[in-house]
Amino acid sequence: MDLGKRFEDASAFAAVSVSSLEANTHYPVTRAKRINTKYGLAVVLTLQDPDEGVVQVFLPQRHSDVITDTDLTTINTKTVALSLVYKGLCDSSKSYLLAIESSP
Repeated sequence: MDLGKRFEDASAFAAVSVSSLEANTHYPVTRAKRINTKYGLAVVLTLQDPDEGVVQVFLPQRHSDVITDTDLTTINTKTVALSLVYKGLCDSSKSYLLAIESSP
């Protein structure tokens, strides 16, 4: 793929907040990558959203910390089909409740 096409594709994905995802909906994970941010290493998932098309979500740090390089390879080589599921907010801590599940 030429640089122009890759550059265009990189701009096509909207970054959305985890909280903007619909609760209890499976969002197929199409790609995962680890990036360096001003807050440290983070994992960004590219998701297939039925309403928005392709979106990217930054995982909270506690979730990014448990994803290994092997997990990233497994996701990116499509060895297993996974979905991100937003379960809502924790009542006490107000943190995002997320699950990675096999795609239906």
